[in-house]
Amino acid sequence: MTRRLPVGGGTLDWRLAAIGGAIVVGLVVVVVAVLFTGGSSAYAGTIEPDAGRSHIADGTYGGPYSSVPATSGPHWQDPANWGVYTDADPLAESQSIHNLEHGGIVIWYQPSQLSASDLAKLTDFVSVQVTTSKFKFILSPWTGQDFGHPVALTAWRWLLYLDSADLSAVRGFADAHYGNAPEPLGGPAAPGA
Repeated sequence: MTRRLPVGGGTLDWRLAAIGGAIVVGLVVVVVAVLFTGGSSAYAGTIEPDAGRSHIADGTYGGPYSSVPATSGPHWQDPANWGVYTDADPLAESQSIHNLEHGGIVIWYQPSQLSASDLAKLTDFVSVQVTTSKFKFILSPWTGQDFGHPVALTAWRWLLYLDSADLSAVRGFADAHYGNAPEPLGGPAAPGA
């Protein structure tokens, strides 16, 4: 058996053709993996179980949920408005899940564990973000079970805990998950729109 293959007007060693083919297949596998996993990010967080996306009556609690804070599961019919919530009017966890279903990012903080300067950084970040084309952000104090960290970033089925207002981590998490949800085109309009 010859080691040469006829190609055009000359010949090609079949071993080189096999190696070239293997390289092409390998590159295709890498590209497909990156496209379907969203790439890698040091700030991607942990994927959480899919707890469904059924609707419940507004004002009711859909838990207990499979993560704290919840990243999927039964949620209110009406999503919350995007923006900053305060201690006087915190976001309800069961409402926030609807915002996640629409591709948003909800940043929860535990008031007793977060410094005033870190809260100011997160508030400024979300206040600016909601004026951009990537406006689906919420910042809210957490009133549920202690999750052991000052900050929790949530997206549809994704969770990342932070020990400070690390804006690089917030941006990295958002880059990895913003809009990656069952209904990314839905939800409330941009504030002021």
